[in-house]
Amino acid sequence: MNELSPAFVIHRRDYRNTSLLLELFLANQGRIPAIARGAKSGHSSRALLLQPFSPLGVTLTGRGEVKNLTQVEPDGHPYRLKQEMIYCGIYLNELLMRLLQRGDPYPSLYVHYQQTLARLAFGESANQCLRDFEVSLVRELGYGLLLDCTADTNEPISQGQIYEYHIEHGPVVATGSGTGIGIHGQTLISLHRGERLDERGRVEAKQLMRRVISYYLGDKPLKSRELFQSLK
Repeated sequence: MNELSPAFVIHRRDYRNTSLLLELFLANQGRIPAIARGAKSGHSSRALLLQPFSPLGVTLTGRGEVKNLTQVEPDGHPYRLKQEMIYCGIYLNELLMRLLQRGDPYPSLYVHYQQTLARLAFGESANQCLRDFEVSLVRELGYGLLLDCTADTNEPISQGQIYEYHIEHGPVVATGSGTGIGIHGQTLISLHRGERLDERGRVEAKQLMRRVISYYLGDKPLKSRELFQSLK
């Protein structure tokens, strides 16, 4: 029997009459497309297993880009996301779909993703969970999110100082030019350290990370964000 690899389903759709076309996020392989043949047939229970937010163990075969899912087993209890948390989970999955290149492994990000699902299921602050994951994602992708020092002078961020954040460079001391994203030093420090944000920090961090994520996504908006806004 082949060794099972830890994985999550981050997207699925019907494929032909009885199969599913999946996008999987694997701990050791990153984002991988796979076909679950016969998963929807009457005698198969795999369609019930192959749900988002459920930790799985999978075996993939094939030499092409799209693999064949030959084995799948549960690897723990599903993360039960309730109310708005379900939209947070959908948002996480869409970020992975849009920003991860297929076949590039991100083992640390996989751990952070699973931890974020657990925190959301436990009922922690959605704002805090999402900001922590966004920072981790941008860093893992190598975009160099500068949060602990100024971009121009390399001075440590001061808790009481106000800064202007320029996405391509980082924070500089605010001059009132209005060309960057206004943000307090305490918010930058909290984001850098993964510490709990205060009320002002939650607002500032959400604004900053939304702009950062949008910058790397390009012109196409996130469907999960539009869905959540339409249901408010």
